[in-house]
Amino acid sequence: ATPDADLRMGIEGVMAGYILIRGESGLAFLEDCKMKTQVYRTPQGEEKRLPFAETYATMQALRFLWSDEPDIIDRDRLRQSMRILLKRKDMADLVIADLARWKDWEIQDELMAMYDDPTFDVPSIKRQIVRFLFNCSQDVERTPDGEAGPLPPHAEKALANLTVLEEKDPRTVINAKRYLIR
Repeated sequence: ATPDADLRMGIEGVMAGYILIRGESGLAFLEDCKMKTQVYRTPQGEEKRLPFAETYATMQALRFLWSDEPDIIDRDRLRQSMRILLKRKDMADLVIADLARWKDWEIQDELMAMYDDPTFDVPSIKRQIVRFLFNCSQDVERTPDGEAGPLPPHAEKALANLTVLEEKDPRTVINAKRYLIR
C-alpha cells in the first residue's frame, strides 16, 4: 500500500515489527523513506508529499522500541534516529519532548540555535526547548540519603542556557516552567 492522506491504522506496529525483524537495516530503511524525506513516489512515478501520519507512525515505532524492546536497537542509535526529526518544524516539539525523556542532553547547542532560528519561531517549540533545558538541569545524581550531588557538566550547561533564555525571552520561560512537574 502506498501512503495517502488517510491514517493507516496500526502502521506504527508494522514499522516496529519491521525493525524487530530486520534490526539496524530496517531502522535505516525507515529513516530513509519516512524520516529523511517528505515525499514519496507512487507506483506510476508521481512524486507526492509524505503524510505527517507516516512520519509520526515511525516516531511511535521508535518510542515502542525505546520502552518495550530496549535490547533490539542500541539506545544511542534510537536517539540518533529521533534527532533526524528535529529538522521538521511540524514535529520538533514532539521530538524535543521525547529526547528529554530519553536524556539526550548532547543536543543543547542545536536546541539553542533552533530557539533563534526564524524557521522554528513557534511557541510550542520554544516552550519544549525551555522544558528540555530545565529537565536537563535537574538530571543530577542523588546521594544515598536523597540529597543532590554535584552538578554534572550537562546540567551546568543547561542552567547557563536557561539563564540566556530567561534574559532573552522571559515570558516564554515563565510560561514553559508554569506546567512543569517537579
